[in-house]
Amino acid sequence: MPKLTIPLNECMPGMLVAEAVRNLDNGLVYVGENQELTAETIETLKELSFNEVTIFVNTWDDVWKITKETRESYKKCTDTVQVLLNQVTTDNVVDYEAFKNVKLQMQEAFNDNYKIIGCINLFKYADSYTYTHSINVALLSMLIGKWMKYGEQMIESLLIAGLLHDIGKMKIDPKILNKPDKLTESEFEEIKQHSRYSYELLQDNKSISLDIKIGILMHHEKMDGSGYPYGVYSENINDIAKVLAVADVYDAMLSERPYQKKHSPFDVMQLMQEGVFGKLDTKILLTFLTNIATYYIGTYVQLSNGQIGEVVAINPACVYRPIIKVQDKYIDLYTDHSIHIIELT
Repeated sequence: MPKLTIPLNECMPGMLVAEAVRNLDNGLVYVGENQELTAETIETLKELSFNEVTIFVNTWDDVWKITKETRESYKKCTDTVQVLLNQVTTDNVVDYEAFKNVKLQMQEAFNDNYKIIGCINLFKYADSYTYTHSINVALLSMLIGKWMKYGEQMIESLLIAGLLHDIGKMKIDPKILNKPDKLTESEFEEIKQHSRYSYELLQDNKSISLDIKIGILMHHEKMDGSGYPYGVYSENINDIAKVLAVADVYDAMLSERPYQKKHSPFDVMQLMQEGVFGKLDTKILLTFLTNIATYYIGTYVQLSNGQIGEVVAINPACVYRPIIKVQDKYIDLYTDHSIHIIELT
């Protein structure tokens, strides 16, 4: 993780020290490497006349308030979903009541948008993708529901639909599902069956609304009719499916998997705005991008010119090209197309 040396008076509790703070005359160490700064530590360093500290940038606790308790809650939900999805594989059974309990845990633990977006950026690795993806799509769908000003019942439906949307993948051969190379045509056709398999696993459960079941079945349908399993058009796709589609694409693009290195959120926003525009519901997509982009204000990014800077403003006309502060200089990526964001640091 990149380092940044900042004035001591700009330091905040929770920042992570990248280089030990020591007295150069006698070698005494006052704050160790990887130690979190506290209010007391900062005051002590001021009293000792230190002027600056080198920290790791984008320490998640500072930018997105990812506390130990939040990390533990996320891991607990992921571990539970892993058990429940594996149960689908072995027993061909969906424990809906257990999934509802996970939903309740998520509602309680993730009542702050920063926690949600921070966790989605923090846990993005291939070894747990199947399980984290279910959690992330549920959380993102809940956010979209709030931003779209849907009612509470709809938001509840989106949360449970996100958790269940990919359960059909548990019926697909793991060799195909986890294949690191490009899929053959027949393998891709098998993958495309997962939304139908999800529906079949849920269709007889009378506790689940038809809207949720259809939303799960249709979450890979596209507004222009290019999706699957039926190739239906915009007015024939229900709202749950439209929201799931946006959440699913965002998390999938953001994730690191055997065949795909993870993209920066700004790359993903560009790909979604330019690459899948017309395939996803325009109102939902633009509402999502406009809102989620604002949560990256305050993060540090590496630029294509080698510099590291802080995102200080989002341009609503082009959310993936924000204004970046590099030391005392401001770079507007919307007007300066010679520079682009490489990654979050």
